[in-house]
Parts: sequence; C-alpha cells; structure tokens
Amino acid sequence: MASYDDGKELEDRGATEDDLAYKADYEEHQDVIELLDKCQQADKDNRERVREAHLFLDKRDGQWEPYWWNSNEAKPRYTFDMVNPIVDQVASEIEQSDYDIRVSPAGGDATKDLAIAYDGIIRNIEQMSNAKTTYAQCARNMVIGGMDGWRVVQKYVDDNSFDQDLAIEHVGNFVDRVWFDPAAENQDKSDSRYAFVLHAMAKDEYEARFPEGSGESVDDDREGEAYYDKAECIVVGEFLYLESEDRELVMMSNGQVHEVNEDFDKVVDDLAAIGVTEAKRRTRKKHYVCSRFFDAKDFLEDKKETVFCRIPVVPAYANFKIFENKTIYWGVVEKLLDPQRVMNYSVSREIEEGALAPRAKYWMTMAQASGHEKQLQTLNTNADPVQFYNVDPESPAVPQQQGGSQVNPGLARISESMRAIIGQTAGMFAANMGDNPGLQSGVAIKQLQDRGTNSTMKYSRGLEIAVAATGRLLKDAIPMVYDTERQVRILREDESYDMVPINQKVIDNATGEIVTVNDLQVGTYDVTCRAGPSFRNRQQETIEAITTLAQTDPSLMQIAGDLLLQNISTPAASQIAERKRIQMIAQGLIPQSQMTEEELQEMAAKMQAQGQQQAPDPAMVLAQAEQMKAQADMMKAQIDAQKVQNDTLRIQLQAQNDQNELVAEQAKTQVDVFNAQTNRIKAQVEAEKAGATIDHTNIKAFGDQLDNQEQMTDMMDEQERKARMAMMSDVDLMRIANSG
Repeated sequence: MASYDDGKELEDRGATEDDLAYKADYEEHQDVIELLDKCQQADKDNRERVREAHLFLDKRDGQWEPYWWNSNEAKPRYTFDMVNPIVDQVASEIEQSDYDIRVSPAGGDATKDLAIAYDGIIRNIEQMSNAKTTYAQCARNMVIGGMDGWRVVQKYVDDNSFDQDLAIEHVGNFVDRVWFDPAAENQDKSDSRYAFVLHAMAKDEYEARFPEGSGESVDDDREGEAYYDKAECIVVGEFLYLESEDRELVMMSNGQVHEVNEDFDKVVDDLAAIGVTEAKRRTRKKHYVCSRFFDAKDFLEDKKETVFCRIPVVPAYANFKIFENKTIYWGVVEKLLDPQRVMNYSVSREIEEGALAPRAKYWMTMAQASGHEKQLQTLNTNADPVQFYNVDPESPAVPQQQGGSQVNPGLARISESMRAIIGQTAGMFAANMGDNPGLQSGVAIKQLQDRGTNSTMKYSRGLEIAVAATGRLLKDAIPMVYDTERQVRILREDESYDMVPINQKVIDNATGEIVTVNDLQVGTYDVTCRAGPSFRNRQQETIEAITTLAQTDPSLMQIAGDLLLQNISTPAASQIAERKRIQMIAQGLIPQSQMTEEELQEMAAKMQAQGQQQAPDPAMVLAQAEQMKAQADMMKAQIDAQKVQNDTLRIQLQAQNDQNELVAEQAKTQVDVFNAQTNRIKAQVEAEKAGATIDHTNIKAFGDQLDNQEQMTDMMDEQERKARMAMMSDVDLMRIANSG
C-alpha cells in the first residue's frame, strides 16, 4: 500500500507538495492507478492544447470555433488554410536534416575503435528500425502540438534466433498514450522515475494474451471524442519504473574499477599475485527498469526486468520550459489558431455579401427601350458593337448603369490583416514560403530565409535533444543485449557496412590467458547528437567543392575522382565510382589507411595469387636461367680463386714451419755446445779446487764467460718460444682458411 516518508529524494528532484507526502508502492495495483491519475492531472491542460492543435489541422471543421460553426449552419463556412503550409515548411526543414548520433571515448578502457563500433551499431539499429521515418513523424507532430515521441524496445532478431536486438518504435497517438513522472524536469525526461504507456488492443487480442483479465480499459484522460466510427478496443496500461540495488565498487592500485561479484572474486587472487591490490571501495545504486502490464482492475502479468537503466521512452518537446514547477510546451499551431479562425470567418462573410449583392444594371424608361427589348435581354452575352435606345423627351438623359455588389470594406481589411499576422506569428516570411513578389536579389532572399530559420530553429533543437537521449539509451543497453560472441553489422554514414566480431574470446600469446576482443562492456563513452544538412545535401556540397577546387588544381581529380562519383546520386554513378576506385587502388593512389577491410583482403589475395599462379614468360625464364648460370660461374671462379689462395697460404705456412724447426734445431745445438763447455769448465774448477793454484784473473774471465753463456741461453729460449707461438698462429690461420 501507499507509504509516507520525509520525501527528501523527491524534494531534491523538484517534486510537488502532494508528491512529497505520498510515495506509491509499485507492487500495489491501486497505487499504480493513482500514480497514472496524478501524471494525467499534472499535464492535463498541456495535452488539451495539443489535441486542439491536431484537430485544428486534421478535422474538417477544426479551423472554426464550434459556436460560429454551429450558428452559421445556413451560411458559407469556408476554410482558407494558411497554417498547414507553415507546418509543412517547418517540418520539411527538419526532415531534410540528418541527426547523427556520435559516441566518443570518455574514460576507463574506452578506445576509439570501440567508439566507432558503437556508432556503427547504433546507425544499424536506426536503419533496421526505419528510425528516420519515426523521427520525421515525431518532428511534424512536435511542430503541430509541441510534443511527440518514441520508445526503445528489446526484441529477438527473428523467430528462429536467440540473439536479441534493440529497435526504435514510434508510439502512435503519443499525446493520449504516454505519461511521465511529474517531478521529472529534464527535457528528454531522462530523470523520470516511472512512465506509463497505454496500448489499445483489439478485444480478441486482449483475450488471447490476458485470458484472466477483466476486460476493463484504463482511463486515457480524454474528455471528448472527435471521431465516432472507430474499432472497438481495450486500453491496457504498461507501467515502466526504476528499481535499484546496492552494488559494491572496488578501485584497484592500477586504476581499474571492478564490481564486486563472482567474476571479480575469480580474478582477485591473480591480481594480487602481480601486485595489483585494492585501493578504495564504495557502495552505489545500480538502476534497472521493470515493466508490468495492467488494466483497470488488476495487474495482467508479473513484472519483467529490462536491459535499460533509464525509462526507455523518449519525448520530443518544442518550446520546452519549466515554470512554477510545471512543464510547459507548445507547437507552432497554438499561436495561429485565432488569426486563422478570424480570417476564415471574414473571408466567408466577404464571399457571402458579394454573392448576395445585386448585380449592376442599366436604368431607362419604357420609351427608351421600346423596340430594342431583344438586344437588351442579351446585353451580357451578345457581341454587338452598338446598343441602340429611343430618345425620350421626358427623360433626355442617356441610360446609365447603376447598382452592383457593395461588400463591407472592413471585412477585406480584416482578412488582409489576418494574413500578415499569421506570417509574423509563425516567423515565416515570403522568401521562406517560396513567395518573391518584390523580385529581390538572391542575397536578400537568403537573409529573409535566415530570419525565418532563426525562428524555427527551436523545433530542430527539440528533436536533436530527443535523438541524443535515444543514443544514450542505446549506448547503455547495447552491452547488455550484445553480450555474446557474435558478428554485428557496422553501418557507415554512406550506408556502406562492415561485419565486425564482438566479445570474441582469444588466447593472449604473451600471458596464455583468454581475453575478450571488442568487449563492449569495458570503458565509458559520451553520446552527442549533431544536427546538420542531410547526407544528400552534403553530397551536393561535396560535388560543388571538389569541382571548384579542381579548377584551381586539376590533379585533384586524379586523387579524388572516386569521391566525386560516389556523391553523384544517379544509378550509373555508383558503378562508375566503383570502377574508378579499383583503378585508383591498382595505381596506388588510395592509401591503405583509407581502404576498407574487403579491399585490403582482396588486394592481399590478389598479390598472393599473382605470386603463386602467374604463368611464367618463356623469355623471362630464359633470362633468369642465364642469370643463374652467370651467377654459378662467378661463384665457381670465386671458389677456385679461394682454393689457390688457400694452397699458397698452406705452402707459406709449411715453409715457415720448416724454418722454425731449423731455428729450433740450431738453438738446440747451441745449447748442447754450451752445456758441454759448461761441464768442462766445471771440471776444471773442481780440479783446481783439489790442489792447484787458481789464477784469479782466469777465474774472473771464466765467470764473465759463464754469464754470457747464460744470457745467450735465455735469448735462445726466448727465440724458441716465439717461433712456437708463430707456428701456432699460422696453424690457427690455416684452420680458419680451410674452414672458409
């Protein structure tokens, strides 16, 4: 049941006093019915004006006030519609523009490539949903009444698939069927806590889907009905509302943020092993939208969780503002109701007075007309150059035409004033409506058009805000819907496309772990909407720009010919552009960074095929054989020369070795002679010690001779050592030469 609280959260959101005292229980049917009634009462006056604007344009007698229509039943009641052309002009300007949703990286692990993938997926969803038609329909209704909208839904790709997709669907009769949280103040209603969408079902459809239902319709808050011959239906309500749950977030020492769940518990130990630890932890609310159907008596099914984190219904408002805590909006028609109705009345009265006024007639006496009756009876149809009459002495004046219609000049002034007021109120000038009575110059016409565009820019801005909100809804829901490994189509602005794998599991060769490629659930992204000229208009501007630049630099046509042809909207131009692009790729005029994946793959396959399958030219084969023979002969000559050089080096080494052996032998002989002399001197010394007198002079000479002999021995040993080292170096050199 309903509960009461201090309403702090509602007060922060600008809720009304009633809302602050009352908080509904979403599980209670009666509370939901009361919530719907509160939403309808809060916006009742706005909706009545929107309905009046639509009936003013669409209903046969809509441009007349009911009182004057009924009181002039026997009189002319004509409608001179000057409002529909104004609506057409404003709506057509919007329809000729493109509203391009752009996704850009904002933080975390967001990347430019994933942002491009988001762009392509959203553009593909828009194309599959025919969103441009939805935007155009809503833009026209927004211009008329000040509001309209659509919703984003989740559904299966087809009946034979488990893959789900997102779609944009127009909500017909938005003014009667969609109601938002009265406390929501954002123009796109992204801050709504709940919303209601009413569905009109045929009776048999209702019984088949909800066999236990009461069959009583939910009140759509419409007091009167303009049309009576309608299909019998039952109005069922869909309650969309936000629920929330606490979730714990952890920021790790490496800056990454994780939600505490089973997946995090699996990797926390692995993160700790590589030094990544918990830095901060906090709790925040996680919102998700639930849906539940109901009729006037009870709920028709259990609640269902959706993939959305905000209410997936998007309104488009014109002249939106919040005043006295109330949402206000209106369209172009509301301010034109009175002057259009006054003009219809005044012009109808002009026609009536002109039709009932007597025609101008010739006044004459019977004597003047006598004998000329037949000619006078055909005065308005005959071609006689002269009209005769009799001279009447009693009335000598010539017969004169008198009388004729006398329409009230005030009505004409009123009608003309209303025409001027309608144009000024709408902010539309003659140039905007294709009227150029003064034959102004092109610059003057452009300035008048700009003045008109300035007054209607607010309608384009209203649609731009709504499309941007749609982009945010899609961006938040895409990771929840595209959560499996699959191929998705990435659509480009020119409607060309690529097939890209997402959520692909691969093995990281560096770590051996399984990682996810193109994971749409990582990173944060911003969404904006850019409104501008339609792609077709930009094509024409591209043609003019390239053509103008080519007059200054003719070489530009050689490197931009494919772009020029791609922007020409004729059936044959696309084929010519394709041929031109193939030619430019073959000539190397298009860098690989501007090639598509298919073009890169085709180029790689062609190069491989040319390397494997190209038939050899006999002359080329003969030339290659001659070249190989010449290379073989040259290699043989080099080998022979190397052999001669090795033999010469071997002979030199052998000669050096022989010389070293000779030197060593001579040194050995000298050593032996020296040893013999030494032994003889030692024997003499021993003999003299035995008793002979020793001549000291001889002893000194002998000592000197002995020292000289020792020095010579050392010198000879050194020479032998150097000779052996030289032999070893030569041997090593010979070994290296032989291995070469």
